[in-house]
Amino acid sequence: MELERVLTKLRYDESVRGYALFTNDGEPFLSFSLPEETLPVIRGTMKIHSKSLKLMNVMTGEGTVVLARVDSNWVLGVLFIAEESLGGALQKTSDVIQLLGNTELPPPPTSVIIPDSEDEASTEVHPPETQVSPPDDSDTVPLETINVRHGCIVHKDDRYSDAMRIDSPLYLELKKHFANIGMDILMMVDEKRTVAKIAQTLDRSIDRTSEIVRWCVSRHIVRIECPEEQTSGQKEIIELPVFEGDLSKVKKEHRAVIELCDGNRTLHEIADMLGMLYFQALQCLIPYRGKTVRFIQKAK
Repeated sequence: MELERVLTKLRYDESVRGYALFTNDGEPFLSFSLPEETLPVIRGTMKIHSKSLKLMNVMTGEGTVVLARVDSNWVLGVLFIAEESLGGALQKTSDVIQLLGNTELPPPPTSVIIPDSEDEASTEVHPPETQVSPPDDSDTVPLETINVRHGCIVHKDDRYSDAMRIDSPLYLELKKHFANIGMDILMMVDEKRTVAKIAQTLDRSIDRTSEIVRWCVSRHIVRIECPEEQTSGQKEIIELPVFEGDLSKVKKEHRAVIELCDGNRTLHEIADMLGMLYFQALQCLIPYRGKTVRFIQKAK
């Protein structure tokens, strides 16, 4: 099963507030709507229990987080709404873990590996001593000369491994410019996915994804293979919320978002129109999702 299909199971579960795949040191990747406030608690828990962790729940100020071991490199963290029972949260997380067991996961940054023995556990893992400095201006391709389109297939280039190594200069430069979004995009590079497919998988806009891919191309982290013609078949699939209930029964604080859910705007667009964060708009939607709010798919 494809990773994006598994993650969609969580994304549209009305009891799920957010989720992320965590490396063994508690760094979140492929994250969706997980509040920053939950991260210190998750990191602290994983620092203590990462090696022995299988399935456990953590109480945070934002709700219950269920942590579950996916494989030796990844831990799934799922934040549930307060109304969800602990038993239900544990079962839903376990169901997703089963699906992830049949999914090819991207490799994590290379310095996060669980030690196989207690002796190794006491040794901090470092990147290789030899590090390559970021390309100088003579090696960097000017951004204005790079044309990234939605149908371009993204491939790994010469400096991909360097960018995927935590604390390498190139990794730090990527994170400085794009935070974790840049690394999420690199993790989705499998020599087959297009820019549009990567954007759809990560729930990011085509424009933002193209911007980051362009930057990575300029620094020889990835390269792109673009068809001569971007045919009508190369379309971005977007998901649009539709409200099909009685607006008078919607809570006052949710109404501004809900009344714009007419099947013509994405939730990102609604949030931008109202001048609020995407996560805030999502919280307005959660109580009605799967009941009076559904999502439809359209080709953009």
